[in-house]
Amino acid sequence: MIRNIIFDIGNVLVGYNWREYMDSFGFPAEKEQAVAAALFGSDTWTELDRGRIPLPQLEEMFAANAPQYAEDVLRVFHSSHRCIHKCGYAIPWIQALHEQGLRVYYLSNYSQYMIEKTRDALNFLPYMDGGLFSCEVMLVKPEPEIFRALQQRCPEIVPEESVFFDDVAANVEAARALGFQGIVFQNYEQARQALAELTV
Repeated sequence: MIRNIIFDIGNVLVGYNWREYMDSFGFPAEKEQAVAAALFGSDTWTELDRGRIPLPQLEEMFAANAPQYAEDVLRVFHSSHRCIHKCGYAIPWIQALHEQGLRVYYLSNYSQYMIEKTRDALNFLPYMDGGLFSCEVMLVKPEPEIFRALQQRCPEIVPEESVFFDDVAANVEAARALGFQGIVFQNYEQARQALAELTV
């Protein structure tokens, strides 16, 4: 029986459109590609989410990823919270799941920096039963340890009774390897239908 729903946040419960955000700067194509790769496509971004390296050092690392555009890299980074926007379905969906008797959690690669900058978009968090941000435990998906850390924080989560949603297939596969049921999130309607088929 399904008792628990676990959500990723970015591109699941909030919009995370960094490509559209990058386009807003009007950079030439080569520059836009280099700046995007220095930030959103870099291992440094993963380390930002992990929360182990101080922010000033991370900023140096981001700049070093594209030294010819270092000033623009940091300018884009310092307003990168503009990538995140609310999804109107988030709170009603969580409430509907609760009405079905399900518990609802989150497990997200999310930095402290972005948490502080996007609190308004994270307005659904008080409606959830608990969860874990990667920066809190210095672990990131798809590392299996972060799923175990969530279980330690929320011991009522039994993998076989839980469905995990993520827009990244590798993260869903990692959850499945630990016994969770997993659904790759594409959009709200697809995810609702997929969940309905599991909970019939």
